[in-house]
Amino acid sequence: MTGHYTREGNVLELLSQSDDMFVISRPGDELRISFDATRLPFLAAGWKRTFLLYANGFSKEMDINSASPDQVAPLPFHRMTKYPYTRPENYPMTAARRAYIEKYNTRFVKSQVPAIETYYGHR
Repeated sequence: MTGHYTREGNVLELLSQSDDMFVISRPGDELRISFDATRLPFLAAGWKRTFLLYANGFSKEMDINSASPDQVAPLPFHRMTKYPYTRPENYPMTAARRAYIEKYNTRFVKSQVPAIETYYGHR
């Protein structure tokens, strides 16, 4: 999908709270999360610990029948009433969100959408 993706590198700041500043990843990207579990209490004999990952974000399909399947934009946000949203609704561009976009979403990917003949042959 064409658009601005999150740069590679440390993105911990984007994962620390649920807001409208996301890691925008594409197929093949990897997000590695770790933490120090040595401070957790020991478990009783026979017990085992389960870790759960809570994720708060959005996933966009690349299905040709979905809204704007060939581009990253428009960015979703928690209070949107539908996706894709239409005017007057828009991504809440605050100074903090503009700084996030300028700092993190710097990896531009341009994808050419193949002509329909690619899939169905020449006419």
